[in-house]
Amino acid sequence: MRLAGIAALYSVVAYAIGHMKRIPRLTESARGAAIGFSLSVIAAATVLWRALVTDQFSLLAVAQETSRTLPLAYKISAFWSGFSGSLLLWLLVLALYILYATLRPPRHDPELQGPAIAVMELVALFYIYVVNFVSSPFAQSTGQVYEGAGLNPLLQYPEMMIHPLLLYAGYVGLTVPFAYAMAALLLGRRDLGWLLQTRRTTLVAWLFLSAGITLGAHWSYRVLGWGGYWAWDPVENAAFLPWVTATAFLHSANVQQRRGLMRAWNVILVVATFLLTILGTFITRSGIVNSVHTFSNENGVWPYFLSYLAVAAVLSVILIVYRRELLRDTAQAAGVVSKEGSFLVNNVLLVGLAVAILWGTLYPLISQATGGLPVTVGPPFYDAVSAPIAIGIIVLMGICPLIPWRSTTLRRTLRGLAAPFVLGVLGLLAVLVLTGSAGLAVLVGGLWLAAATLLREFYLGWRARRQGRKEGPLRAALGFLGQNRRRYGGYIVHLGILVLAAGIGFSTLQSVQKTVTLRPGQTARIGAYTVRLTGLTTGYPRGERTVAAELTVSSFGGAVTLRPSQTFYPQVTGPAQANGLPALASGPFADVYTVLSGWQGQEATLLLIVEPLVSWIWAGALVVVLGILLSLADVRGGAKGHPVTKEAKAWIA
Repeated sequence: MRLAGIAALYSVVAYAIGHMKRIPRLTESARGAAIGFSLSVIAAATVLWRALVTDQFSLLAVAQETSRTLPLAYKISAFWSGFSGSLLLWLLVLALYILYATLRPPRHDPELQGPAIAVMELVALFYIYVVNFVSSPFAQSTGQVYEGAGLNPLLQYPEMMIHPLLLYAGYVGLTVPFAYAMAALLLGRRDLGWLLQTRRTTLVAWLFLSAGITLGAHWSYRVLGWGGYWAWDPVENAAFLPWVTATAFLHSANVQQRRGLMRAWNVILVVATFLLTILGTFITRSGIVNSVHTFSNENGVWPYFLSYLAVAAVLSVILIVYRRELLRDTAQAAGVVSKEGSFLVNNVLLVGLAVAILWGTLYPLISQATGGLPVTVGPPFYDAVSAPIAIGIIVLMGICPLIPWRSTTLRRTLRGLAAPFVLGVLGLLAVLVLTGSAGLAVLVGGLWLAAATLLREFYLGWRARRQGRKEGPLRAALGFLGQNRRRYGGYIVHLGILVLAAGIGFSTLQSVQKTVTLRPGQTARIGAYTVRLTGLTTGYPRGERTVAAELTVSSFGGAVTLRPSQTFYPQVTGPAQANGLPALASGPFADVYTVLSGWQGQEATLLLIVEPLVSWIWAGALVVVLGILLSLADVRGGAKGHPVTKEAKAWIA
């Protein structure tokens, strides 16, 4: 790892001197050092993986996170389950991005490549220092260790083998647009080069982060046994915050490419997103917040992250202020009733949401640091703040496709909204009558309005293709999607968000739960479902003692058997650790969620929950992924992928 640090430091210095003195040979050597840095990190990660797989308990990280009986798959994932290993994983992902940026021929403004890689390696130097001198994954165990402590049972779940990888790939990938934006400011660039060069990487990072957040929510739902999937936990917020600002950046990047506007917005957003990834790492690694996701602060690493965050923020702000003249928009701004105006409102809402979540996340720490008592900011605060903003964004999804670039008249916009508005009102009234929930009715009204507008756009594109080329229905559908993949990929993403929002709204506002105590043969009723306890069983499927309740859940649609359980995992020291695993029957309209809370003899205490439309959350997330993949297929970085106007072309020097 020290060799990686030397290579990274040399690469930064050589890039800087080579660029300033115009010495191509020095710049080329810097490129070779960047490749050497990446290969060194990959080699170090390979060594740690080998130690985990071969039970080398002489390493503290191996002794703390694995055991001889742990399945091979979980030994591999133990790499990022521990504190020091997770830092090495961050460095490994960053090394892979640097390797990709170094080997990929630049398509826009080749002079940006070297300085951008130097910025990324400056970021890497911090993690190299921490891994080498503060929390090393290669630290030796004290004394002779014959058996490891084993992996936390909560992490012995297939999704937790993938969830951290996706989050890190998204987190670290957002360093790339930050590095190119800083490089453009350092070089005094006024063009779109950095934006075009990083759009694909930003979309990929956003895809990884979206998938990682969803998998984390699904793991929480399926494993933790509380019946929910999102608790506004500080660590959940830490992953969600950069997702929000990156989403805002992806929208405003379109405006800069099409109209040459929102240039300052974009630079500020990529800087904010990068800083939020550091803050998220600080929150997760510091141990100063209470969360099932956090690590303890046994290594005292949080002051390093806090100092790093402060230095990165100060240097970024200084550079932005110094180069502020480069960030002025010379193209004439359009009115509020325009596509770029709707993008601006969208970004204001997203940034407002991020600020509110950030404040709620940090407020307990701030109150405690200023001498007050620690205050817990719970879900009611976040729900009250996020719900109206989310509805506003959903309504914008319905309005934006109907508004052209540049200004238009309010009358014309309202005329186009007439049919979607009527559908939205009908949806609102129907839900209000059926459920009596005003909040849910407003949400559904917005969803119907937005869905009607988006589906109308798909229909018009499909009809034009059929009429213009005389193609069949299926061929025309595939053809018009392929003609403008970025546009329709974005629409598919928005449709996925609408499906996901419906699942969140119904499962949050219409969930029903009850706790019952049953003997074998007794039944309990919840919603439209009847739950019957058959009995309790005890087994040892993997050597650990497992107690399971045999349940039959029936409704007018049939019956299923569920086995919520609790497993007792033996520990090297102390009593066995109990871990409950809920069981659920998932359907397109509702999930029946069961938890074995306790038992005495053959009498079982059960938590029963009916969650409407939860499966729509996972389905909507899948639609989002498909939309991003379609958009990526059309990202060519230049005007061919997304035509620009004369104002935007004027910025391309």
